Amino acid sequence: MYLEYFGLDKLPFTISPDPDFLYPSPGHQEALAHLSYALTDQGGLICLTGEVGTGKTTLCRALMASIPEGDHVAYIFNPQLSPIELMQSICDDLGIAYERSASLKEVYASINEALVRFYGKHQRVICVIDEAQSMPVALLEQVRLLTNLETDREKLLTLVLVGQPELRDLLKRNDLRQLNQRITARYHLDLLSLTETSEYVEHRLVCAGGNQMLFDPAAIETIWRASEGTPRLINSICDRALLGAYATGSHLVSSDIASQAIIEVLGADYDAVPPVHVGKGAAGIAETSGKYILKSALAFCAAAVFVFAGVIAYQNIPALKTVSLDRSDPYAVLEASRTEGAANCDSSGWRCILVDWDISELRELNQIAVVRVGSGGAEAEWYDLEEYERGYAGEAVILWQAPADYTSAVKPGETASVIRWVRSRLGAGWDQEWTSIGPGGVQVEVNPEFYDPLLERAVAEFQIAEGLKADRIIGPKTLMYLQARQ
Repeated sequence: MYLEYFGLDKLPFTISPDPDFLYPSPGHQEALAHLSYALTDQGGLICLTGEVGTGKTTLCRALMASIPEGDHVAYIFNPQLSPIELMQSICDDLGIAYERSASLKEVYASINEALVRFYGKHQRVICVIDEAQSMPVALLEQVRLLTNLETDREKLLTLVLVGQPELRDLLKRNDLRQLNQRITARYHLDLLSLTETSEYVEHRLVCAGGNQMLFDPAAIETIWRASEGTPRLINSICDRALLGAYATGSHLVSSDIASQAIIEVLGADYDAVPPVHVGKGAAGIAETSGKYILKSALAFCAAAVFVFAGVIAYQNIPALKTVSLDRSDPYAVLEASRTEGAANCDSSGWRCILVDWDISELRELNQIAVVRVGSGGAEAEWYDLEEYERGYAGEAVILWQAPADYTSAVKPGETASVIRWVRSRLGAGWDQEWTSIGPGGVQVEVNPEFYDPLLERAVAEFQIAEGLKADRIIGPKTLMYLQARQ
């Protein structure tokens, strides 16, 4: 919409990881240098971490674009795989043939054979695994086994783990210490400074064919403070700000235009404004206390300036409705985030539970949730999990539909109706050919709702496979993971 207006060849602030727009900040250059270590014969295992939206995936794309012809690369962007699915995905990306019915051991052997063949041709093989913080422990253990593919002198495969800061904490687990010790290079990508943000914006404008800076210094500082230097957020805000400048007929983004763009992108609280009257040209502004506030670009488009026989017709845009929301109350925020008629804490079969789980687990479980943001006390606020990605303070309220008949956590040796459901989910039903002998050698009838040692072992194995604490207690977290199991 605004490309021709600003003299640009393409959109400068898309959020797709285009390596052509990679901004070479000192941090990004150093991170790329660490990743380029994968192109040496001593690569081994490399770990790159950074906050959401800092450009990790863009760096990975830049790395893959720089791989010499003849070398091979596999890119795994979905960490929610089983060990054999991971191995099959690597085979698919590297063009390694395998039987679909092959076991994990057989697929592993196929990869090893192919890597030896590539090595004989002096061809490097690199596997990049994105969003690695969401990988269950069992899958990370498979990654460790992949690092064993080597000759007496060199590694046959270089692995690059890319993830959010939670990945660093995950690798510190005692049961993952073998994997952590094998990391040969690691780097954490920091957010951009104010100066870097200005250079970043200018760099992307130049890459898009621009020949002038379209943001004044005050606008850059406003955007930097709101985004905290996160490139993805900077892109979203700048894109909306350029649309706003175009809508108001301005060739320079001011601090006021940037502020309104921030409201539209981040959903910050704002006061209601009077209706907007579309004036000359493409102006879509509202006057409040002597200040012009840019309205939503979508609302501007909907305002419809119709031109017929040189006559301009005007249409009022109604002011956005302001909703007062108490963000200190998680249940109020949770209720406000639901659509009318949707399930809530009081709906039959649903319940709200307060948890202290990792943010990666909340995303992995894909449950309806609100999270606490802030340091606690009066400053703590609650936001919808999908709405807020940073500043998680370690507490969340989940709206959860529990399995039928579940009332409370069940420990081994106890009896509960939900045990039938757990047996079915784990495929751990009673063997009808077995005979249960009670005290005195008397045959007794089997109770399928009894949490017996055989089911206890199956639950523990499931918890270990999912990276959970193997406490053998059937509680909300274990049940949610069971519900998510295909």
